[in-house]
Amino acid sequence: MQQLRHIAFIMDGNGRWAKLRGKPRNYGHRQGLKTVEKVLEWTVSAGIPYISLYVFSTENWKRSKVEVDGLFSLAEQYLSNFRKFCENRIRVVVSGSRSGLPSKLLKSIDEVVENTRNCTQLTCNLCINYGGRQEIADALKRVAESGDFSVENICRNMYNELPDPDLIVRTGGHKRLSNFLLFQSAYAELNFTDTLWPDFSLDEYNEIIRQYMGTERNFGGVNNQ
Repeated sequence: MQQLRHIAFIMDGNGRWAKLRGKPRNYGHRQGLKTVEKVLEWTVSAGIPYISLYVFSTENWKRSKVEVDGLFSLAEQYLSNFRKFCENRIRVVVSGSRSGLPSKLLKSIDEVVENTRNCTQLTCNLCINYGGRQEIADALKRVAESGDFSVENICRNMYNELPDPDLIVRTGGHKRLSNFLLFQSAYAELNFTDTLWPDFSLDEYNEIIRQYMGTERNFGGVNNQ
């Protein structure tokens, strides 16, 4: 049976979920956070060692100030409770640019990263103010200093040295990567579901994993068996 080491989620649909219920978009984000907590629990139970979550993209700055401020406030409150991550042995790393992020959120990010750095059950990569193209550009700036433009050296200069995602799941019905882990997704399996993120369930999570386990992955080669 093939191994699933790294699962990544594009958590789409919070705003539409809220709109269907006559609620403001930030209400949907609050409900979406509850799904995040459940997905982390399911990932630990499944024995998957790495997860990446697309929290806030570099393009999300185009949204209203009310929504952006609400997202940052929600993230700050969630990350400030780093003891919860420690209790569940979840190491938190963050990928993205710090530029423009509120000081309170940056403080919470620094604290949770530092206080969970020795946790070994699950590594949770939170992509905040993240863009795949920007990550590649930033990596190449560092690579240029050494003159070593090998793929291996570019990988070492990404925001975090993590295994490439084996599986990327996007909820919400859209079928695109939206600038998420562009370099790392070269051989990732892609799963798109119409389910809005707050409605994402354990049954669907398990079915997606089951489908992945049944996929033949040759990475450009040929299976002669």
